[in-house]
Formats: sequence, structure tokens, C-alpha cells
Amino acid sequence: MHDEVKEWIGDVLQRKKYADFLTQYLVAKKDPFVININAPWGSGKTFFIEHWYEDLRKKHPCVLFNAWENDFSNDPLLSVISHIKESLQSYLSVSDKEDEAIKSGLFSIGRLVKSLIPILAKAAASKAIGESGYKEISDFITEKDEESVTAIVGKVTEELVENNKAAKDAIKNFQISLGDLIEKLTCDQGYLKKPLFIFIDELDRCRPLYAIELLERIKHLFGVPGIVFVIATDTEQLKHSVNAIYGSGFDSNTYLRRFFDQSYTLTLPDYVEYAKLLFQRFDSDLVNKFVQIGVSSSGDEKRGWFNMGGDRNEYRESNEHTLTTEKNDLAELILLFSLFSAFFKLDLRTQKQCYEKILAITSSVPIGEKLHFAYLIFLIMLETKDPVLFKGYFSFGKKQAHERKELIKTKFGSFYNIRISERLYYALDFVDFYSVHAYADRNEISNAINRRRDLGAEVSLLESIRNNQNNMKQYEKWVLLACNLD
Repeated sequence: MHDEVKEWIGDVLQRKKYADFLTQYLVAKKDPFVININAPWGSGKTFFIEHWYEDLRKKHPCVLFNAWENDFSNDPLLSVISHIKESLQSYLSVSDKEDEAIKSGLFSIGRLVKSLIPILAKAAASKAIGESGYKEISDFITEKDEESVTAIVGKVTEELVENNKAAKDAIKNFQISLGDLIEKLTCDQGYLKKPLFIFIDELDRCRPLYAIELLERIKHLFGVPGIVFVIATDTEQLKHSVNAIYGSGFDSNTYLRRFFDQSYTLTLPDYVEYAKLLFQRFDSDLVNKFVQIGVSSSGDEKRGWFNMGGDRNEYRESNEHTLTTEKNDLAELILLFSLFSAFFKLDLRTQKQCYEKILAITSSVPIGEKLHFAYLIFLIMLETKDPVLFKGYFSFGKKQAHERKELIKTKFGSFYNIRISERLYYALDFVDFYSVHAYADRNEISNAINRRRDLGAEVSLLESIRNNQNNMKQYEKWVLLACNLD
């Protein structure tokens, strides 16, 4: 169709193809279905869910419910029902909204749910009575009172039977009303097709009790053909919520499988892809605060391949671990950020935290100060990964550069590299460079410049260190201030 969305704007992780694949899979389902979209926090689940929802709502009735934003409610079921009512009304024409049959089906949903709440509450409370409850009561009564207690327990049992019947009838009526509404939306509206998609996002961020109650009530009440629930979670985090309610020894994995008919795990972005996602809102004006060292975005530039005398300089060929990206003003920052993320093996959440910390430092430093991005991001990631090691790194004197580098080398390492002119640089190369020169005196830096006349990138860095020595001494303090951000 001419109005079909070919690509999602800002989809740097290229995930639309997953949504298209899942749509075909789920539309073919005839029975009620619940699918869990699993990915760690910070991996773009919300972006994926929101754009998938926008695609689908052109052809299917859709509801998008942010569980975390509604976590203030004491009862998650009422929040979901209210949101479903509001969302589905938008699909109805003015005449349909006045149709008594539709109004009855639509608004009875909320009424039926309200009638379920006390019934389900009584049923839940009754579990505490049972045989053990009766025994506890009998321990405090005399033989004379036994006949009265038996009558009371008999009455409670009778009410529980009636309550169970009432609950079943209410659930059945609820499901019939919802099914009738789906038929009206998909048969009479003309342009909409089954199923009804209900997206639930950020469930794993909710209070454990709220998250578990929402899952349980969805499973028990929404078993209606023509409904697909798409629930986005960090499943590992959701397991922690289950264990917080039922205990650390509880089998949360088996428990969650009761609610999800299928799980689909979004592939995690690689380091460069995720850095691109983080930096897409980075103010390009801030780039000028950093010393530019000429990182090659393509990884294959051969500037300096021949020197003036015609002799061939040493040239390290790019390899499968050479990081590359599209050429733009942010390419150098993205590649350096990715290089150290790989070096420290940071997960997505920690990378996001480190990005916020570099942003805080960059935004607070006065105009005119030239910052060394590679050194700053190394220090930020080191402190975030291992605060004790960060403190140890600065415990050495300026003459102990070798010890400082070895402290890091024994803990971390990576095959990833970036190209600067004719050389491939690894994270440890930067660690080595700054461990030696970051706090050296002016004469030592000048001597180092004279020894490196053929390495333009390192000369630029050394000249910047020499011209901003007071600035360099602030890095430890800036990083510690920024690392108070969680």
C-alpha cells in the first residue's frame, strides 16, 4: 500500500523488521495469545513498542498501556480496563458511540470489573481459612461452642460457593462483552481487522505486587479469541519481582511461563549501534569542546602511508575488531565511547549511565576548555565499573605510570580497536598514553612531542595537555562529581 511505513524514523537499531515478522505471526493466531517481548533495560523496548503500535493501529484495533505510568493505582485491573475503554472508543464513529448495544458492551466492561473486585478479594481471603484456619479457631473454643462454630464455618463455605459462582458468571459476562465489542470493531468498521492488540510496556519497572497482579488478572480475564497481548519486559528483572513476592527460592521462570504463550527476545545492539542510539540527541555544539584526534569513521583511511622520503611507514591493517560508523560530526565520540564500552564489557544500562555522566561533565565545563574525550570516558567507565580500582589508579605517583597501566591491564582487555591515521589504537593504548602524560610536567610533555613528530594525533593530544595542565588535574574531581548520578 502507498501509505505503508517503510522505515521508522530514528530506528538506528533497524528493528522494524522484527515488528513486521511478529505481526504476520500474531495475526495468524485465532485463540487468545500473550507474547512477551524480552530485552534488557535501555535497549530500546519502548521505541520498538510505540512504533509497532503506530504501524498496527492503521489496520487493527490497538491499545497501548504504560504499566509504570499507572503504577499509582491500587488495582492494576481497573487501570487497564479504563485505558482499554478510552482507547477503543476512539475507533468508533459518532453514530456507533450512541448505539445502545455498543454503549452497553463498552461501558459494562468497567461495571463488570468493579463487581469482580470484592468477589475476588473474598475468594483470596478465604484461602487463609481452610482446614488450618478452622483448626486455629477450634483451639480457642469449648465443646459447648462447637455447634455454633460448625454453623459459622458452614455458612462461610456456602458463601464461598456462591462467590465462586458469582465470580465465574461475572468473568463470563465480561468476556462476552469484550468479544462482542471486538466483533463490532472488526466487522462493522470495515477497515479494521482482528486481532485486537493490547500492548503493555514497562511492566518490569513497576512495584512487584502490581506487576504480578496485572499478569495474573490478564491471564484469567482476557482469555477471549481475537485478543493478542504484547507485554514488553526485562524478563530477568521481572523474575526478581516474582521472587520479591514469593521468596528467593521460588521458581520464577516456570511461574512466568504460565502467563506467556511465547517469548521473543530482541537482539541486543552492538557497542557502536547502542552508542549511536545514545548520541543521537547529543548537542553537536558540544563536540567543539573536545580535542579532535582524527579517528577514522570507516577504519580504512591511509593517510601517512608514505612519508616525504618515499619510505613506507608502519601500517596496521584493519581487522574484524576495528570499529566503524557513518561519517558525521559525532563519529569520533561514538567510536571512542564504543571502544571503552567494549573494553570494560559494559551492559546497556551501565553504558547509558556513563553517557549521562559524560554529558553532565561536558555541559558544566566552561566554554574554551578543551577536553580529552578518550581519557574522560575511560575514567568515567572505570569509576562506574569499579570505584575501588578507580581510587587505586589515582593512588600512584606521576612517576608510576607503568604500575598505573598494569593495574588496568590485569583487570580489563579487548580486541576492539579504532583507526587513527596509519595506526590501529586499542583501549589500552589510550590507557598507556594518559597514564604517562596526563599529569606530567611541561618539559616532559615537550620532550614527548619531539619524539612523536610523525604521529600527528598524539602530538595534538600532547600539545593540548601542555596547554591545559590545570584542566587535566580536574578530571578526577569532575568524574567523582558526575558519578554521583545513578
